[in-house]
Amino acid sequence: MSATQITQKDGRKWQHTFSGLRDQVRAARRFTATHLPDHPDATLIVSELVTNAVEHTRSGRPGGTFTLTVERRPDAGALVEIEDQGGPEVFGLPTRGREGGRGLTLVEALTTAWGVKGDQTGRTVWAELPPPAP
Repeated sequence: MSATQITQKDGRKWQHTFSGLRDQVRAARRFTATHLPDHPDATLIVSELVTNAVEHTRSGRPGGTFTLTVERRPDAGALVEIEDQGGPEVFGLPTRGREGGRGLTLVEALTTAWGVKGDQTGRTVWAELPPPAP
């Protein structure tokens, strides 16, 4: 799997565009683990966010794609970003007996900050991770 490496002052950033197929969630986890080996929570966060992109946006339609960017920051923290091809503004809320709908709660618990930028035509979901514990 080739990646574009973007070198920044005192940090490193890698980016790869994946097809919007469900099996690419696993590939995105591997990509993350390769480039952020000191951040095991990053693979879980990426798994949740990529699954959302594939299941709830146009990225999961035939021919769709999503782009994953991972960045190792100078302070040893990390940033992950998943850029999708847009879709509905509101997703299903977690309800009793419904599988799913809890991934963003997990993302919230494992990150120092996260958010969404963009609109129905395309958005980027990002998450910041703290430096690993010594």
